[in-house]
Parts: sequence; C-alpha cells; structure tokens
Amino acid sequence: MEVFAWGANSHGQLGLGFESELCMTPQRLTRHSFAPQLVRCIRGGGGHVLILDTNGRVHACGWNNRGQLGLDSMEECHNEFRMIPTEYFEEVPIETVSCGWDISGGITLTKRLFVWGSNAFQQLGICQRGFMAVRRPLPVRLPKEEPAVAISFGLRHCAVLTQDHKIYVFGRLRVMDPPPIELDITATTLHRCNTMKIQVHNPKELRIVALSSGQHHMLLKCVDLSQEGGSTKRILSLGDNKFGQSNAFLFEEDVRQLAVGWTHNAALLRNNEILMWGRNCYGQLGTGSISEQQAVPKPLSLQLPEGQTPARVHMGAEHGLLRTTAGEVYTWGWNEHGNCGNNSTENVCNPTLVELPGPVKLAGAGSGFCYAICESSVN
Repeated sequence: MEVFAWGANSHGQLGLGFESELCMTPQRLTRHSFAPQLVRCIRGGGGHVLILDTNGRVHACGWNNRGQLGLDSMEECHNEFRMIPTEYFEEVPIETVSCGWDISGGITLTKRLFVWGSNAFQQLGICQRGFMAVRRPLPVRLPKEEPAVAISFGLRHCAVLTQDHKIYVFGRLRVMDPPPIELDITATTLHRCNTMKIQVHNPKELRIVALSSGQHHMLLKCVDLSQEGGSTKRILSLGDNKFGQSNAFLFEEDVRQLAVGWTHNAALLRNNEILMWGRNCYGQLGTGSISEQQAVPKPLSLQLPEGQTPARVHMGAEHGLLRTTAGEVYTWGWNEHGNCGNNSTENVCNPTLVELPGPVKLAGAGSGFCYAICESSVN
C-alpha cells in the first residue's frame, strides 16, 4: 500500500516533509508513522489531518496553531505524521476521530470523548478561561456520563451524538427559527459552558443515528421507527440556510451516507444515487455547471461514468471526492490549490478521474486537500 496526497500544503498537511503553496497532482508520502495497510479512516480539517489505524492509534500532521494535532507541541506545523501518544487517551484505543477547522476529537472504545485544539468559542465543551487552546487530548464528560458514539465539528461548534441518540452542541451554532418540529432543543450548561441539547420529540417514532457538520449547519440522519424495518429516508437539518444547505428532505430511498462541506451536502442513497444540494459557486455540486444564484435548494443527481458504483463520498470545504467500488477516485469543485489533483487550478464542475498508480482502498478530504491509499504499483 502507498499513501498519496494533493492540494493545499501551506501547513505541511500533505505529510511530504515540507510546506508549499500547493501540489496539483498526487504526491507519494515517503515517511509516515502508520502502516498504510492498517489505516481505518482519514479525516481532514482546515489545515491538518488525523489518521486512525486499526489498532486504535491516531496519527497527526499539518497545522498546529491551536494544538489541533494533539501532540502537546508548540510548533506551528508538523509536515510529517507523528502518532499521538496512547497515554493521552489513557491507553484506551480510539474508535472514531473527527476534524474541524482548528479542532479535533476522538471517541474511545469505551465511548469516552476526547477533544483538543481551539476553544475560542467554547467548542471543546469547557469554560474558556485558561483554555483558549488545548494542545493534548482532554477528556470531556457528558451529562449523566452518557456514552459518546459520534462527533462532528463545524467552524465554531462541536456536536456529539450519544448512545441514546441525543446530541450535545458546544460552541456557536445558530438554529433556525422555528426549529424542526421533530426536535426538542433545550439550553443547558456543561462545565460552566452554554450547551445545546437536541433530541427527537417522539423517540418511539424517530431516532437520530448519524450527524455531519458544515461551516454553520448540521445534517442529521434519522431512522423512522414507524416504518417496518426502520427507514433511513429522512434527514433533518439545523443552522444557517443562506444557500439552501439546511433544507431537509424525505428521500425515496434509504440514506447510506451523508457528507457535508462548508455550505453544501451530499446524500449517498441505497440505490447508489448521489444527491447534491447547497452552494454551487465553484461547481462543488459536481452537476456540470456553476449556479448563477450560487444556491441549489433542491437535490440534484451527481452523474458518474457508466459502470461506476460509489463506495464513499468525502467533502472538503468547497470540493468533493468520491471513491468507487472499483477503487477509482473522482474529484470536483473548488480547485484553487490543486484540490482536485488534475494538474490544474481551474475549478471543476463534473466528477473527474484522478490518475493514481493503483486501486484506492481508502480516501479522505480536508478543507483544500485530499488523501488516498492505493494498492502498490510495484508487484
């Protein structure tokens, strides 16, 4: 297995051992602290990257101005990957990780939440006095010691999904008025911080099972328990809706995956259709054009070459990446920093194949960059 990265590299977030303005084509990493064949997921933030391996260890690289790498380091950037010491997580393996603009988080196998990075807006869930930035993972206790199962970051907020399907939001996230009628939203405090608690109005009919945050909005994947077998056709939304990104829908097929950029969204359905909506000023919806009004409030279908089946969708700030079941990678959208990996900086309005040396096993995206782990080109 080989690791490739492309796009913005001003903070060394491509892990190449140096900083540069951009890399317009995929570059192979020659040194890293993880074994590529053991990588479980790749998560990108504003200018940093977290990689989680199958042993529950977290590896970090890139921008560190707020301590978002979790390495307990004062260095501004790290241009090569380093493993976050396992002692910072009390020697418990990590199950999931997430990145925001300048913040990071992880949840252990024991469902304990750890966060690190910027706390300028109390998005770590702790009182900011003396904690404007946290440079190593900090455990955060949820009310009643509720186990955490998922975490998602926006620009100034952190949202945590608990095992009993509640959501706690730290930091700043404005909820539309009126809020969705399916949700009960209450204000509370946690560690002297203002906290928003979100739960469904009728838990016998609806259950929140996943969440994904944009810059100032959030999508919730729900199970409709009133349907036989439990349907996941419905999504709910919260937050800013300037570009239609917080429009909610009941799809005709179950939702397999939600992916959210700064101001646009993708829903991968069970029938392999990909629906896109929200802002489209850079072609980030991948539907063939840039929208004059910038906003596409209703979902449009993303078209792939014939015979290609989507496996996973990833969103950067204003660009997208899709990995197919055949191991091909397609990108589209904002391309100022070579984010699309096509040896250009012109924005891309349609999914475009990225030339890589072999089938891609895993991929990921950050604000203006991408990663891919390929089968080795050397026999």
